Amino acid sequence: MASKNIKRFLLLFALGVAYGFMYVMPYMKSSFYDQMIAAMGCTNAQLGSLMTYYTIALTVSYLPGGWIGDKFKPKPILLVSIFGQAALSFLFMFTYQSYTMAVIIWLLMALTGGFAFWPALMKGIRMTGGDEEQGRIFGVFEALNGCASLLLSFIMLGIMSIAGGGDLITGFKSALACMGVLSAVSGLLVLLLMPKESAYGSDGEAATGKITVRDYIDTFKIPGVWIMSILVWCYVTISAVASYLTPYSTNVLGMSAVLAASIGTIRTYGCRMIGGPLGGILADKVFKSVSKEQVLGQAACIVTLGVFLVIPSGVNSGVLVVLLLLVGVAMFLCKGTYFSVQPELGIPTSVSATAVAIATLIGYLPDMFVHTMFGNWIDTYGNAGYPRIIIYGTATGVLGCIAALIAVRQSKKIAKKAA
Repeated sequence: MASKNIKRFLLLFALGVAYGFMYVMPYMKSSFYDQMIAAMGCTNAQLGSLMTYYTIALTVSYLPGGWIGDKFKPKPILLVSIFGQAALSFLFMFTYQSYTMAVIIWLLMALTGGFAFWPALMKGIRMTGGDEEQGRIFGVFEALNGCASLLLSFIMLGIMSIAGGGDLITGFKSALACMGVLSAVSGLLVLLLMPKESAYGSDGEAATGKITVRDYIDTFKIPGVWIMSILVWCYVTISAVASYLTPYSTNVLGMSAVLAASIGTIRTYGCRMIGGPLGGILADKVFKSVSKEQVLGQAACIVTLGVFLVIPSGVNSGVLVVLLLLVGVAMFLCKGTYFSVQPELGIPTSVSATAVAIATLIGYLPDMFVHTMFGNWIDTYGNAGYPRIIIYGTATGVLGCIAALIAVRQSKKIAKKAA
């Protein structure tokens, strides 16, 4: 048993590292917003538009990627995606001053980081344990992912400062080179640690090559898939809102750019190590229900974001740091478990990758428009645009609470039928 748990932990570690490095670059504005604006010479709206283009490409790729994720083994899919992402890091290092090339690279990153990579990754994680421990498995994965992402981001911050020697351009290029190298290393970890058996479900039946067109179509008819999609939608929107707390902290609340970037990095990646496992423990051990834990997570997002509507300019830096980090913990109470809700909502393992693809396609649609919308609000209204963004986030949290309560009700119905 101990040997089995060690192997499972190592696999989750490898997948967490790979996932962390895969998404640091496309979402790097969450931590390096001011640095990217300065280095690329683009507007707030243009930087936000990169995420719009990225999400459009993801949207197109998710459904065929989900089918591939259920049809073939995860390992080769993951390796091609990871090494492709490493190559794009180096390409951006040489072309970052061209906004057109940045758009092309962000579109290509949607193929390496989305397409079949994401559904195959989520299915591989689900297959590492039984239904009764899904919350903890996804929570541990989220923590390991956060550890890897946090490490990479601080390495990039250090390289920007040391290698740049005050030269932003040199520091930025060095950080991108570091990202490419470490992404390739994460690919080697997956190559060495991920066994072929990870393509098999917990019931011992091969999980690849058996899905039919009918299974694919029937997945759309499962109510739980749509509930899960709304939960993902709400997290993605709130995460986008949280990314603008970094410039809000510097432009309105008086925090230094360096401290804001550091806290933004910890909030985006470090808080995964707290919120992810905490959400899993609450789901499996306290509430005995992922759906109930989601209610708590969404409510926490409403409260922590709402506080920023009332705190004054010039608030004590220590208080501000705590508030920013609490937003991160609340976010990852939601993110750490929203895909582990599948067993409670009656989603079978055989179509898990397709279900994840559908939920991701719908759930990540906000990335298609909210970043551009938020950027335009800031360009149009100046600092008065930030409260609009925060209100949008709290309203989304209310929607998330409603969806989670529906999930609780749905899971009870499914449990009664199973009994």
